[in-house]
Amino acid sequence: MKTLLAMMLVLAVVWTACPAAAEEPSAAADTQEAPPVVVRIGAKFARGVANFVTGWVEFPKQIYLVGRNEGWLRGSTKGPVDGLGMFGARTIAGAYEVLTFPLPIPPAYQPMLKPEYVWQSDPYGSPAAPAGPPSDKPAK
Repeated sequence: MKTLLAMMLVLAVVWTACPAAAEEPSAAADTQEAPPVVVRIGAKFARGVANFVTGWVEFPKQIYLVGRNEGWLRGSTKGPVDGLGMFGARTIAGAYEVLTFPLPIPPAYQPMLKPEYVWQSDPYGSPAAPAGPPSDKPAK
């Protein structure tokens, strides 16, 4: 029994003491390769399903964004209109992506909307972002 335990201990030490097999970065590693087509097709399908199912979330999201950026009076009037428009756009885009997921439409399986999902923040600023310079009001 002691011999078996000693052999297992030696094997564990030798196995965990193996040198790491890391590659040196090359010039080719600097350029990012596009994921395989199968992965892009699957991502387009998943994105389409998610946008079709969660498109309704755009309605309260736009009310909040307009209210935060332009004031709550505008948020209660303009927000629902923007939300209804984005709800339709996201739901239709999701259905379109589900129906056309095997086809490279738009090119290279790119998303139809930015941000890709309703729960992501807009990388270009929200559609309800104020156009002018930031206000001089102190933060509360």
